Amino acid sequence: MIIWPFILMASAGLGWLGWDVAHGHYYKPGDEIGYNMGLIGGLMMLTLLTYPIRKHFRFALRWGAIKYWFSLHMMFGIFGPLLVLFHSTFHINSINAGVALFSMALVAGSGVIGRYAYRHIHRGLYGSKLTLNELKNELLGSESEAESKLKNHPKVLLLLHDFQQYALETNPGFFGKLVKFMTLPIRRQIANLRCTIYMPRYSRNSRKRREMVLDYLYAVERVAQFDMFERIFSLWHVAHIPLVYLLAATAIWHVIAVHMY
Repeated sequence: MIIWPFILMASAGLGWLGWDVAHGHYYKPGDEIGYNMGLIGGLMMLTLLTYPIRKHFRFALRWGAIKYWFSLHMMFGIFGPLLVLFHSTFHINSINAGVALFSMALVAGSGVIGRYAYRHIHRGLYGSKLTLNELKNELLGSESEAESKLKNHPKVLLLLHDFQQYALETNPGFFGKLVKFMTLPIRRQIANLRCTIYMPRYSRNSRKRREMVLDYLYAVERVAQFDMFERIFSLWHVAHIPLVYLLAATAIWHVIAVHMY
């Protein structure tokens, strides 16, 4: 995807800027610049609490579309912690600051995990929650299309069938399911590379066939991983809310301690 080079460039730029701030002594957390960055970042993270209010309380149902609140929640969940990190100049100068920073890292990391799981069990960023039957119906459509358009490539069809059989076969025990869940993306990439060997590369139709093969492999992988992602997302919900309250408590204590001493 075209967006990934920009994400990598932005990450590299932020990494370099963070290193420069940590070693350049341009400002201190208590200076005007550092203090204001911490204030804005803290207010952004405080605003994160408005999303569950909008989502779960009846009096907030008229506060606008939920998808805009979700976008705001994700955006502030990224830029708020970043501003707080730059506010701290990437140094821990007190115990209460360290506790608050550690709590913020837990919440930010939890948010990344939740967003990753959310993407695998919902239709798009703002779409409705998927069901396993919906994914299986989509897989049947992809399978029928592959059977009709790849009938002249029996080796490719065999590789696709082998991948589907491995991905969807039942594994006894939790450990077997976990191993499959973690290794399935790698097996999907290997299967895709093996399929491209048996298909011509320099024609418009061959490009469409390769895209169809990749879509089919993704469909199989999504069906196979759906149950596990549902479990992860459910457990994430249980853990994320207490972490948010922990962050709020430690942040408030940090602000009080800073202004008292």
